[in-house]
Amino acid sequence: MAMSSTERKAAQRARQAAAGETKIELVLDNQEIAMLTDNCASRRPGREPYGMTEYIALLIRQDNARVRSRIKFLSKRQCEKCGDQLPMQDCPCKGESACWVHRGWHETKLVIAS
Repeated sequence: MAMSSTERKAAQRARQAAAGETKIELVLDNQEIAMLTDNCASRRPGREPYGMTEYIALLIRQDNARVRSRIKFLSKRQCEKCGDQLPMQDCPCKGESACWVHRGWHETKLVIAS
């Protein structure tokens, strides 16, 4: 007996969950969709453009590599206030301006380059 569309979808979701895949919903405005579409094509000149999902997944992996590199760089330094190795998540001195936790997020935040 053939499976219903509901059963097929449930089986697909089960396979994706078993493979460690998670589906997310992303809301983009018209300008962001235009940028995404343009970038998918611009990153593969003369070839089939990246799919939007593939492109976003690659951006996540690229950013992860940048974050790991930044954290490795930061880990060679210490907080000017308490002397703990960076990066730190919390510190008793975090309200003080010399504490890295107070201002350190500026070294790891996402920035749009002009």
